[in-house]
Amino acid sequence: MLPLWRDKVRFVLCRDRLIVLNYQGGRRPRIHSKQVFPYTGQETGWQPLLGLLESVLKSKDWKTADAMVVLSNHFVRFLVLPWNEALLSGAEKMALVQHRFDEVYGEASADWDFRLSEGSFGSPSIACAIPLKLLKQLKAQFETSSLRLKLVQPYLMTAFNACRSELGKEPTWFVLAERDNICVGLLQKGHWTSVRLRHVVSDWFEEALQMLEREALLATDGNKYNRVFVFAPETSGMSKIKRAPWAISQLKLNPPHEISQADMRNYAMAAAGM
Repeated sequence: MLPLWRDKVRFVLCRDRLIVLNYQGGRRPRIHSKQVFPYTGQETGWQPLLGLLESVLKSKDWKTADAMVVLSNHFVRFLVLPWNEALLSGAEKMALVQHRFDEVYGEASADWDFRLSEGSFGSPSIACAIPLKLLKQLKAQFETSSLRLKLVQPYLMTAFNACRSELGKEPTWFVLAERDNICVGLLQKGHWTSVRLRHVVSDWFEEALQMLEREALLATDGNKYNRVFVFAPETSGMSKIKRAPWAISQLKLNPPHEISQADMRNYAMAAAGM
């Protein structure tokens, strides 16, 4: 079977659940099965979610397929690095990334795994970090499964890749909402110039507006950008889409025909970019 047509399985690790979507690859993916496994324990962090994933991997006779793990932004940290004119080797670039995370997060970053997505010439780059133990345990779990782990990706990247054709090149605020956290980033010419995460306490949309106002004040180029795209497929409807001075557009996620629009909220994080 050609790699394009291999079956694929997406696992989404969220703070309170594991989402599983099993589908056939190709130009028109066809979903074989889907399920949400809630986590109701008291322990916090990513460890109990990996325990849930391990039991799911062992409880099903998986066919040979390619697996992708999407991590909720709850488990990831991001930093935007300004353009650096110095000619650095790959190792030097990663050392700089680790240094920047050390400056921002202190000793907590000592046990993180870092990834760098470099911008084009003259543009900023974006780096992300996840706990190294999380990545190692993920790989170990799939090594004993018939599934081949091909990619581990933060939800921000999955959602952005699913929406990027609609965002254009104009300066744009991108708001990504999950059930319990929001991410607000500024894109200029298709490159990230800022990214902020925030745990949601009450009304996610009102908190996103507060973040936009704060981030607009922190913008270093002195310009005021009011173009906003919101991607919130698993949240409740947005009744307050009009709010001056922001020009807000809601990005839609068209569900595969095997997933009803009503059920899309449960599987949006797994179906984005299919």
